Amino acid sequence: MILKLFKNEIIKILHSKNLYILIGFLIFMIAAICYLINLDKGHIINNTPITRKYSNQLKMDILNMNSVIFLKQFNTEFIFRTVVPYFAFFMTVFSVGIFGQDFFSGNMKYFARLTKDHVNVFKAKVLSIIFYSALVVILTLILGFTISTFIFKLSFDGLGRIVLIYLSAIIPVASFGLIIGIISLFFKNTTISIAIGIATSIFLTASDRLTITSNFSPIGVLGLMEKFRADNISLISLLMVNGVSVIYLLGAYFIGRKLFKNKEFV
Repeated sequence: MILKLFKNEIIKILHSKNLYILIGFLIFMIAAICYLINLDKGHIINNTPITRKYSNQLKMDILNMNSVIFLKQFNTEFIFRTVVPYFAFFMTVFSVGIFGQDFFSGNMKYFARLTKDHVNVFKAKVLSIIFYSALVVILTLILGFTISTFIFKLSFDGLGRIVLIYLSAIIPVASFGLIIGIISLFFKNTTISIAIGIATSIFLTASDRLTITSNFSPIGVLGLMEKFRADNISLISLLMVNGVSVIYLLGAYFIGRKLFKNKEFV
C-alpha cells in the first residue's frame, strides 16, 4: 500500500507546474552563468581592471572552462548557495504542498481511506520528499553538465567526486523539507508555512556560513560548501554533516509518525 501511495505522490510531482518552473529556473540560471563566464573570458584576455582581483586559479578555470570545472566552481550556485538557498526554497514550497496543503484541502483524508494504517500516508510523503530532493540534485547535475558541454567543452576528469558532492545535499535538504512539512500541518494558511520555511532556511544558512553551527544544522552541508568549496572539502566532512542530517530526518520521521497515528491529522 505504501508503494501505491508513493506512486501517487510521484505522479503528482511529475505533473506539477512547480516542477517545470524549477526546470525553467535551472536552465535560466545555468545559461546566465555560462554567459557571464564568456564575458569574463574576454575580460581576462584583455586584462581589464575588473579581472585583476581574480585569483590566478580562477582565471585559469575560466580560460580552460569545461563541463567538470563548471559543475565544480559555478553550477553549485543552485544547490549549495547560502543566504539565498534556492534549493531549500523550492523544497519548502514542495513540502508545504504535500503536507499542509494536502491536509487542509482534504486530499490527505481521501488517501487515508485507502489504507488501514494512516501512517502509510506519512511514509509515502517522506519517500516523496527524498525523491524530490534527489530529483532536483540530479536535474541540476544533468542540465549543468549538458549545457556547459555544448557551450564550453566535454570533460570527465574528476566527475565522480563532483557527483558525490552534489549527492551529499539530498538527505540534508530532505530532512529540512520534512521538518517544514510537519510544521505546516499546524498552519492552515500555506503562505505562513512557506514564509516560516524560507525565513528558517535563510537564518540557518547565514548562521552556518559564519559560525560553527553547520556542524549541528540539518542543512549544514550548504554552509560547509561555502567555507571549503568543492576542491578542498573532504569526504569525511560530508559524511559527518550527512550523519547529523540523518538524525534530524529520523527525529522528524518519528514525530510525524506519532502525529499521523492521531486520526485528526488525516
